[in-house]
Amino acid sequence: MIGTAFSGRKLIVGGALAVAVIAGFVLWRRLRLSDLARIGAGYAAEQTCACVFISHRALASCMTDLEPLAQRLVSVRVGTDEVTAHTLGLGTAVARYEQGFGCSLRD
Repeated sequence: MIGTAFSGRKLIVGGALAVAVIAGFVLWRRLRLSDLARIGAGYAAEQTCACVFISHRALASCMTDLEPLAQRLVSVRVGTDEVTAHTLGLGTAVARYEQGFGCSLRD
């Protein structure tokens, strides 16, 4: 009797796990999270590049300009003339500063 109950629990847990994985995949494809991550990284890179290199503000000050969700989900690294932004490891963008032209996203 105990073995049967234990097998039933395994089956229920396995089924629930399978449903969760399938639902996660469907949501991933439906919401296009990787596209959203790249867009968010691009936005953060461009905004931060302009803030740091054009406005000459500190990175900590520039990060407060980003939306609260972006502040938590996007990591930003400032180089000598560019800013690289990563969103949860799903999207990456680089914005480069050129004297006289400002900041632009690189491909």
